Amino acid sequence: MKKIIQKAGYLIILLIGFGLCMLPQVGLLLQLKNKNELMQYFGFLLTIIIYILAIWLILKLLQKVTGTKIFKRHSGSFFKKYLAGMGMLLFSEYILGILNFLFNGENQTENNAAIMQLFSQQNSVKLTMVLMVVVFAPICEELFFRALVINTIKLKFFNINWAAVLISGILFGLLHSSDTIISALMYVTMGVILGAIYVKYDNIKLNIAIHTTNNLIALIPILMMIW
Repeated sequence: MKKIIQKAGYLIILLIGFGLCMLPQVGLLLQLKNKNELMQYFGFLLTIIIYILAIWLILKLLQKVTGTKIFKRHSGSFFKKYLAGMGMLLFSEYILGILNFLFNGENQTENNAAIMQLFSQQNSVKLTMVLMVVVFAPICEELFFRALVINTIKLKFFNINWAAVLISGILFGLLHSSDTIISALMYVTMGVILGAIYVKYDNIKLNIAIHTTNNLIALIPILMMIW
């Protein structure tokens, strides 16, 4: 019975972490629902504050689960690992993007379309989105989906790498809106690749760098179309 209660507690930790990844959208919604410019920039500031708090709390949850520091010093070539990770990620997105276009006629995912729509809003929202997409979201999502989810599953449930990576990838896919099976698979695959990279190298800084670059590459054409 004690073990069941402990495992339930760790599931609650994962639910809290998932909620923390979603919570910064409160500030974004405040911006979208207010026409007052002062309130819009207050929403921008609120989003940043919530993200910082969310990241801090996820780090605290990680400390509770692992009992060790998450940001460690690593040997070996960071740049080679980074290039290899980026290559796998971009290749999978390219292949699945072609399949999504061929079978569903979509040249972008529903998630990217929603982001593009947000970039057509007021300047405070555009500024919020840039910081979310290329700074705070990659940090928050990597700390939760890779570090917290994978470590919790491996240390507290069953020490099976592929299962932890797969569960992490599926949860990551659920965070991103999709309207086709292939586009959903695109985000799950991205999550699985990032999870595999984390399990192989145990370097969350590498994951954050890859995730940030991937988001930046996806954001550039959106900015070019709008501006």
